[in-house]
Amino acid sequence: MAATVALGALAGCGSVGDGAKGNGKADSSKPPAVGTSEEGSGSRSGARAARLIQKAIDVTLDQDYLTSTQRTKSEGTTVQHSAVRGARTECEMRIRKGNKSLDFFETASSLYTRGSKEALMMSDKAKNDPVRVRVMADRWVERNAEVYKVMRDMCASKTRRTWLKKRMPSLDELTEANPTQRSAVVQGQRVTKITYAREGGPLEFHIAREGTPFLLRVTYPAKDLDESFSDFGKPFRVTAPRGAVTDYEIAEEVLGAQ
Repeated sequence: MAATVALGALAGCGSVGDGAKGNGKADSSKPPAVGTSEEGSGSRSGARAARLIQKAIDVTLDQDYLTSTQRTKSEGTTVQHSAVRGARTECEMRIRKGNKSLDFFETASSLYTRGSKEALMMSDKAKNDPVRVRVMADRWVERNAEVYKVMRDMCASKTRRTWLKKRMPSLDELTEANPTQRSAVVQGQRVTKITYAREGGPLEFHIAREGTPFLLRVTYPAKDLDESFSDFGKPFRVTAPRGAVTDYEIAEEVLGAQ
């Protein structure tokens, strides 16, 4: 989720609008043969590559446990750890750009946020409420039910798919293209690197060649897209941060400081 979308809720200055699960274990099947070096043969090569990309996205984003790292020029680096527990998604999200930091912890029943002064001041509404920014800066806050309702789907698989979908061509479009396919190494793993020549820079997918065909990285300069995935199926638990105060307690402190 983009940092700018989350700022309003984080600063507390108004509301914000905006297949089967894998188990992280390598399966015995191999990914479809896509070649290792030169360009394929027209649309058949494009169709095979598009099917592999679709499978990689599905098995990656449908993992019960997953870490993703997004890098954008405008918003810095976002590291997100997500865990699916029943019908709910819990997660930890940390956004960094220079001295600006935003943190989100989402448990099964609550949302906790923390932001640096520099990050909170990015919100136009927060700029008009400097006392609130000073009180909230660098503190964990347990958010009220309204904010939690707005933000609770930020780590859901559907949200992550939407993020990616908006930044890459449709798979139908990729089917008609003629990508190059080569072997490479990413995160210490052998991958199939699928590259599409596009205006504004290449679109590249790095897909694991052994075991489950996870998507390890996707980049596309024209859409400021650079996202990697790891920790497939590695369990972790999100716990409430110590010392968190409530929105109500923040409001009382703000009134007392004015």
